[in-house]
Amino acid sequence: MTESRSGPCARACTPRGEARRERLLDAARDVFLEQGYAGASVNDVVARAGGSLATLYKLFGNKEGLFMAAMERHIATAWEVLEAGRRDATAPEQVLFELGRRMLALVFDPGVIRLTRGLAFEAERAPALGELFLRRGPDRTRQELADYLRDQVAAGNLTLADPREAAGMFMGMLLGEWHIDALLGRHPAPDDAQCAERARQCVAVFLGGVRPAARRD
Repeated sequence: MTESRSGPCARACTPRGEARRERLLDAARDVFLEQGYAGASVNDVVARAGGSLATLYKLFGNKEGLFMAAMERHIATAWEVLEAGRRDATAPEQVLFELGRRMLALVFDPGVIRLTRGLAFEAERAPALGELFLRRGPDRTRQELADYLRDQVAAGNLTLADPREAAGMFMGMLLGEWHIDALLGRHPAPDDAQCAERARQCVAVFLGGVRPAARRD
């Protein structure tokens, strides 16, 4: 099951403390998306959320910890699709479509594109930050999807030898040329209809290759 929260308040927190944590994460998401990682200040986060720097450091450790918690929470709306699909036994095409649609909307948000550009620059100076972002963001997304695909193989709904590799292929196809174009400023962010159509086509191509022959129509 996806755990979208991290830090001291993740497991045991009073309602008041949890509300304070959520306010800090909301403010941090907005500040990081607006200003990028390097330009963002924990003072700006506290100014927006209220509270104190002492509370922020107690909950998240440092700016890096706050950033990772805010980004994981931001992307958890996509991971939750996979957990809900397992729980409700939703058809794979519906689960993958919704995952794809949400991922496209998240990745191509103008703030996320600016943030990714900045992180690519920062990673040259601080490779540990880039590695941490990859592990907690893209790598975890692929792993969450791989776990879902593995469950579908076990249920007989899909047939594939390496769920982790297949997850990478699906995500790569989904983002494809759109991502590099967006990072280099070629096109503005796709709208909701474009994201939905892209997700629909990617799911059709992907499932056409991994669904058991008896289930292909």
